[in-house]
Amino acid sequence: MPAHLIVQEGPNPGLLFDLEQGHTWIIGRDPTVADFVLEDNTVSRRHARITKEEQGIYLENLSQISPTLVNGEEISEPHLLHEGDLLQIGQNLFLFSEAASQEQPPQEPKQKNKTQDHYDDIFGSLEEPTPPPNDELSDIQREDIHTEKASNPKEKKEDSSYDTIFEAGPDDLPFPLLSDTPLMLKVVSGPNAGAEIGIEKGRSYTIGKDPNSSDIVFQDLSVSRVHARLTVSDDGILEIEDLGSKNGTVVSGIPIAEKQIITPQDLIAVGTTVFLIIDREAPQETIYSPAIPSFEAPSEEPIEELPAPEETPIIEEDWKQKPLPVKHLIFAASFAAVFFIVFLSFFSLFKSGGSEIVIKMPHERIQDAIAKFEDVQFSFNPASGKLFLVGHVLTPIDYQELAYRLDQLEIIQSTENNIVIDELVWKSTNDVLNENQAWRSVSIHSPRAGKFVVSGFLSTNAIASQLYDFLTVNFPYLDRLENHIAIEENLNAQLQGFIAESGLSGVVFQINNGEIIVAGRYPQNKGTKFENMLKEIRSIKGIARVKNFAVPVEVDTEGFDISQQFTVGGFSTHDGKGFSVVLNGKLYTIGDFVDGLKIISIAQNTILLEKEGLKYRIDYTR
Repeated sequence: MPAHLIVQEGPNPGLLFDLEQGHTWIIGRDPTVADFVLEDNTVSRRHARITKEEQGIYLENLSQISPTLVNGEEISEPHLLHEGDLLQIGQNLFLFSEAASQEQPPQEPKQKNKTQDHYDDIFGSLEEPTPPPNDELSDIQREDIHTEKASNPKEKKEDSSYDTIFEAGPDDLPFPLLSDTPLMLKVVSGPNAGAEIGIEKGRSYTIGKDPNSSDIVFQDLSVSRVHARLTVSDDGILEIEDLGSKNGTVVSGIPIAEKQIITPQDLIAVGTTVFLIIDREAPQETIYSPAIPSFEAPSEEPIEELPAPEETPIIEEDWKQKPLPVKHLIFAASFAAVFFIVFLSFFSLFKSGGSEIVIKMPHERIQDAIAKFEDVQFSFNPASGKLFLVGHVLTPIDYQELAYRLDQLEIIQSTENNIVIDELVWKSTNDVLNENQAWRSVSIHSPRAGKFVVSGFLSTNAIASQLYDFLTVNFPYLDRLENHIAIEENLNAQLQGFIAESGLSGVVFQINNGEIIVAGRYPQNKGTKFENMLKEIRSIKGIARVKNFAVPVEVDTEGFDISQQFTVGGFSTHDGKGFSVVLNGKLYTIGDFVDGLKIISIAQNTILLEKEGLKYRIDYTR
């Protein structure tokens, strides 16, 4: 058999992709562009490309949302495939093989369909039905087959000539068709009804709908991403635990709040999916039936007759003359009273007001289905059953939930969908912004459906103007975009105005890539003004954070002691008051400035100075 891919696990088990005819194949979800189509919502429209070269067959990833994995590792460039490689495409696990069957007769090349949903399409049409695997036969069927093969050796040879794509029987398949695990999880109800999953002892399995974080994945919108945990001990003891799911976990009709031991007779419900655990190693139960007693024929020996008991004379009494017990009278009276009340209640139903049956119109039913999505609007034609949708949703999960709700309405025959997924819009725009070095501090996000916010920090107005021009041309929803970008040129002037208005000249600030650092000192009696200034700074759009390192200081008549920085060489008075002083060899008087400090008082042992609202003092001895 030529090179091929076959689905080993996933929504399309058994699906086969033949790589014989052609040189290039596209795998994806869109039948208009893909050669091999996968009906899987996690698969992109063009997900992967397979190319046949002289060196072998190469696999290339084309999806940016859901990468293609080879043997569990993501590939970033064309990868040469080898025998037995496992390919993860969406939720489908493919096996790559170039092995050819020795017993398969040569056949004309056959073009495969793009989608092969059935198991029979993989193996082709057989002349005779393939016998079931030996482990699915009962003991009587195995014995009959063994006897028939022993008596007809010629037929045994003919039975082995069934046409197949593999060289030998089920034991040589590249993937196990039957699980040999001691336990099996069987889904009995829900979207995955009929699925069988092997469970091993001594392991723990996470159940949910997220394939990246769950071991057992259910395609059920009512199942949480990580819903429950199933634990199997080495002794085969089963425990189930709910992991804080939205719809909870129910065991045999009772919701559980903590870890609970279960048995193979318990039905476990997660959302709308119901399953049970089957123990394959447990012996089959049989119904116990008591032995039927046997009767022996009477012996011919004579049986000694026993003396007849003395007869007791029976005195007949007239039942009409017997008095009725009191408890019987009480019971009869109670029953008559209850019957009378029920009789009156029954007839009162016909006198009450008629019950009103509310029948919702099609538009009301659709409105109820999309009520959760505030930005989505619709138009519905009841005659044709066609629905037109327009609006925005936040994430792809919200989009899937909206589609699921509408699928439950039988009145909808077709849908024209114009819904925009906001997360995909701003992610693609952010990828372009990150490629420009000057714009990397700017990003776009959606706080709610239908609303976009661009925020960040830019150094100059020129760079901001270039960004605005780009968004005007390339962003498709400019009318829904809010600007929260901070520009350093404008921010410096704004902060200086705050400081001047508050009169806190001792406070300084520094701007670092959208972060403002406040430092310095401020008088303790101006603490309210300082807090108000910080509140105004934090309200500026585009500011990432504000760090406050400014400290309050207590201002008194003495001020800060700076005596160690100056040497007092002389002092003169006028009318008993200080008039002039010599500091560091220079003569100063009241009103002069010393190193930026203004002299406001000269006393016999202390000189008081002031700067930016703070007071300082120089102590000296005459």
